[in-house]
Amino acid sequence: MREGYELARKVRNLNNMAKDEKDKLQDKDFKDAEGEVKKRRKRRRKTIGEEGSRKQTAIGLLVTLVLGLMFYLPKEFKSWWKEWNEPETITILKPVGDEPDVSEVIGFKVKIREKADVEETVEELLKDLSGDYGVWVENLETGEGFSINKLKSFGAASVSKMPVLVEYYKQVDSGKIDPETVYVLREADRWEYGTGSMQNQPGGTEYTYQEVSELVAKQSDNMGAQLLTKWVSKKMPEEMMLVEAGEMFIDLYKNNLLSEQSRELLFDSLTDTVNEDRITAGVPSGTKVVHKFGSEVGIVNDCGIVFSDDPYMICLMSGGVNEGQAQEVLPKISRVVWEWMGK
Repeated sequence: MREGYELARKVRNLNNMAKDEKDKLQDKDFKDAEGEVKKRRKRRRKTIGEEGSRKQTAIGLLVTLVLGLMFYLPKEFKSWWKEWNEPETITILKPVGDEPDVSEVIGFKVKIREKADVEETVEELLKDLSGDYGVWVENLETGEGFSINKLKSFGAASVSKMPVLVEYYKQVDSGKIDPETVYVLREADRWEYGTGSMQNQPGGTEYTYQEVSELVAKQSDNMGAQLLTKWVSKKMPEEMMLVEAGEMFIDLYKNNLLSEQSRELLFDSLTDTVNEDRITAGVPSGTKVVHKFGSEVGIVNDCGIVFSDDPYMICLMSGGVNEGQAQEVLPKISRVVWEWMGK
């Protein structure tokens, strides 16, 4: 018994000695490199409540910032956002319209002096290409011109937006539509397909009716076209005869459809569009071209007016074509026509 008691006492003494040494080590002064005595500082621990409070403060600041951006964005920022989302203009850096020798453009020797020369050259350009093409050209002063498949129907693609645009301006002229009416975009309006910048704008973005019509013309904005169609209650045709598309531009030029003011607004929005690589690429740089382009699978179209000394209407339609071939041949046809009518 006595031996067990002595053993227990020694163990207790050893434990006490170890505790004393540990306490001395924790409280011991430490010297820095210069020999100055530094006291070890115990690190204060943060409580759970303090840590949570800091996180809540940071989250609160972040939420306040986000709400501020959502509800108090200045109009200037919204305008910048709209401009930033506008599609890039498609142009050709070296348009064939600037080439002085038409033979260099089309790849074979020609002299364009009269109507027959134009017809033969265009037919030669098209003879080995897949699909169907329609070409109609008419001098807007004399009525002289030529055509290929003039009475044939083609898939309209975005050329179909022209009847809706004309109807919009007719209703502006008659007072049925106020062009300054403001429309607020809704998510239900979203049309995530094809061309145009409206589909990239958030719900709540404001546009006047006039701004929408200009986007439909200049960008061929599909979302805007759906809105415009609803406002004017006129359906966009899926197909158009070459003559229908061409005659619309002829009637516009002759002031048979709209007031002069509305016609000029429409012409302005159909100039310097986001797609200038077809008719426009075939005439000299700086030449005014009012036109409506359209593209879908197997379809590359462009119809409009070239304002030369003798203005002329030119309409180029296609169907079931190789799109790469069409993109290459349409500027060449435009260049051949310019050689005859534009000079």
